[in-house]
Amino acid sequence: MEKGTAGDAQWICNTPLHSDVEAKLRQLLVELRDDNQILGIQVCAYKDGKVIIDSAAGVLGEDDPRPVRPDTLFPVFSATKGITTALLHWLVDKGKVKLDENVANVWPGFGTNGKEHIKVHHVLNHTSGLHNALGKSWLENASLICDWDKCLSEIATSVPETEPGREQWYHYSSFGWLCGGVIEHTSGKKFQEILEEAIIHPLQIEGELYIGIPPGVESRLATATLDTAELEPIASLISLCNMLEIRRAILPSVNGNSSARALARFYASLVDGGVIPPSHSSLAKPFLGSHPHIPTIHSENNSTNQKQNKDVAPPFKYNEDDTEINKNFGNGTNTGLAGNGISTYSDSVISLGEGSGKGNAIRIFKDPRIHDAFLGVGEYEDMVLKNGEFGLGFKRWSSNDGSFVGFGHRGFGGSVTFPADLL
Repeated sequence: MEKGTAGDAQWICNTPLHSDVEAKLRQLLVELRDDNQILGIQVCAYKDGKVIIDSAAGVLGEDDPRPVRPDTLFPVFSATKGITTALLHWLVDKGKVKLDENVANVWPGFGTNGKEHIKVHHVLNHTSGLHNALGKSWLENASLICDWDKCLSEIATSVPETEPGREQWYHYSSFGWLCGGVIEHTSGKKFQEILEEAIIHPLQIEGELYIGIPPGVESRLATATLDTAELEPIASLISLCNMLEIRRAILPSVNGNSSARALARFYASLVDGGVIPPSHSSLAKPFLGSHPHIPTIHSENNSTNQKQNKDVAPPFKYNEDDTEINKNFGNGTNTGLAGNGISTYSDSVISLGEGSGKGNAIRIFKDPRIHDAFLGVGEYEDMVLKNGEFGLGFKRWSSNDGSFVGFGHRGFGGSVTFPADLL
């Protein structure tokens, strides 16, 4: 890519600036590109419930020169756990399940091999003792982890390594299946149905946040890239998560595929206790929420796509004047970031300032103490391991005096939010 003003304009998606901060950010992105730190990236930020940054830049992958756009889907890895956590809290908020309920009471067949005393809060707090369940399957049996029902059956018969509630070990992959099993058995619905009902449709982020992509979105996928010499231990996992077969599977711990603006909007709601923000900025096209969440696939497109290499997305073209894509749906300090950097991995980071206000706004959660539930404090403190890194599903961030100031999730792809009422 040519450097200089003209080259920079081509490298950064041509969308209007939302703020002076965004102008400074774009200059930083150019500097990172020049230092070979970024291939492609999206950054979205909310402040006071409104969008102040929504930028996209670079290309979809090391071998894919197509440009990153606001609706590009990046693999967000363990940021997926934050979304899955919210789904389980949503069911608790609706009275479908209790945090102190035994998982075996709601999941037939789970209470075997010493798991009869594992409670829902143990699952969320990473203290169930099943931290290594199905862990080796990622590298030894990829076909198994793509079979959702089979994985749930395997988890239901697994054996815990520690007594529930005694030790907190990061459940790097089993967290998603454990939460997913509870979500399906308590709701009576499929995991993706609950995702759409609780998060996608209320927040109007259709087509830009998935846990298991549907056919028809492949052309918008970015490919995560990293310096394998520097990060060799995770290189195989990154490659695995780029595969279409894995991206189509339901893996609620690791295989979320999202745009930065969808993930930022999700956390903009959480920071305000579940209040749905005003509509996302209309400056970036296509508008957030204007894609059909489950695309209609025509037979001729199917035959064309079948000829594509399974690991390479087909070219994508859209007309910015297309009325179907540019419909304005609904009514949006958070930063969502997704990228496929050269020596970094896909990541999303959300930092939040003042909420957008509550009043009579529509809410995802009814519980006014939902932040306490996320953090495992107040009436929920007996449900988490004292001084543990995690609350009830979310990682906890503390200030210098030890008080909690934020919640979120990090990993290969991560997110963090700092609620104003905790600062």
